[in-house]
Amino acid sequence: MVSAPAMRPNDPNARLTEALCTSLRRRQIVGSLNVALATAAVVQNIVRSARYSTIDELLGLIKMVGRKLIDANPKELAAANIIRRILRLIREEYRAAAAAHITSAPPSAPETPYLGPSTPGLSAPHNHYLSTTNAVNANINVNDFQFFPSPAQLSRQTSLSNFVAMRHSRAQLERSGSLVDNMSFSASTSSLFASPTKGIIPPETPGVGVGTGGPLSRMDSDEFMRHSARLKPVLIQAIDEVVGELETTHEDVAKGAREHIHSSEIILTMGHSKTVEAFLKQAYRDRKFTVVVAESAPSYLGHSLATSLSSSGIPTILIPDSSIHALLPRVTKVILGAHSVLANGGLFALSGSLACALAAKSHSKPVVITTGQFKFAPAWNLYHEYGAVDFQSPGNVLGTNGNGGGGGKEGVEVVDPYFDYIRPDLVNLFVTNE
Repeated sequence: MVSAPAMRPNDPNARLTEALCTSLRRRQIVGSLNVALATAAVVQNIVRSARYSTIDELLGLIKMVGRKLIDANPKELAAANIIRRILRLIREEYRAAAAAHITSAPPSAPETPYLGPSTPGLSAPHNHYLSTTNAVNANINVNDFQFFPSPAQLSRQTSLSNFVAMRHSRAQLERSGSLVDNMSFSASTSSLFASPTKGIIPPETPGVGVGTGGPLSRMDSDEFMRHSARLKPVLIQAIDEVVGELETTHEDVAKGAREHIHSSEIILTMGHSKTVEAFLKQAYRDRKFTVVVAESAPSYLGHSLATSLSSSGIPTILIPDSSIHALLPRVTKVILGAHSVLANGGLFALSGSLACALAAKSHSKPVVITTGQFKFAPAWNLYHEYGAVDFQSPGNVLGTNGNGGGGGKEGVEVVDPYFDYIRPDLVNLFVTNE
């Protein structure tokens, strides 16, 4: 395995990474969306300006940055999600270019076994370096070995990954394919959408091509690596698409608001989630309803949300957190935002959301979570339901004079949790972007 080159302390990318880690430790960057955008910006700068000669080295650099960000603040799962997604994007673009180069590679001499590039995730077997002479002496048929996936298999694999995993649109892949054409590759990424019956993979010459019974074809790996260095514009464009999707998360989630909110409803929310705000404003264009906002002490973020909703003409009622349980019998639905969603269906949300969800369950009211897909993390909460919360400074609870909120006395421990963990059984529906 190729080791990633370490970034020097005076490297601008190293300084950017350290600055982001410091901001995460000090909680100077608040919100999963801001963390995701900052992470994507750092990675894009690394792809654009870092020195690397192979894709493996680039992947190693990005993984090293991801480990630093996770160590800086393990509760900010959005940073790790963006790192994973960009890594997969780079692998997919590299494999698409490899598939295009394989289809355009000339047939090799019959006696030479195939030598393919060291593609991430695709490695040659142990018998890759067997010669035809040794194979004959050992009664081994070289034609029975396929050291690298055939072009058709690789194209199908790339196409399936783009459709299912990365959800690339056809227009995006066609743009990537046009850039591949500029790299002197005869086949573009857009050929992945062509029908197999139309021959996106040219018919191989009998006795020469892979899988035809003849000797295996060969591709000069050094030549391909020189071409792969030109993938940088494609990778930068792919990261730009991720950033564009992040910036439109609120609008994309709000597109289906009218399907989940009906007229004359009374909706309860708390805090100030930008996604919830856009969701309610979009729904109010077609439905008329009332919003009850809990003030979410001690941060009192509910005040700013209530002001924003009322300025848009939405009937809004601001209540203290202690009145949530009393007003829930009149509420028809609870809509909350999420900081991150875990693999088991649980989620981290603003402090106070757990009490709101528990009260909704006791009154049999549905709880709807509006969030972007970049917040879904392949992580599990293996701790007690209250053991995974994060804590912040108790200054908001103590007050400016040190005697507010019941604190400021010797022997009194003041706890100010930043997040609550909401169990999966307390959530009825997730609404996210497509």
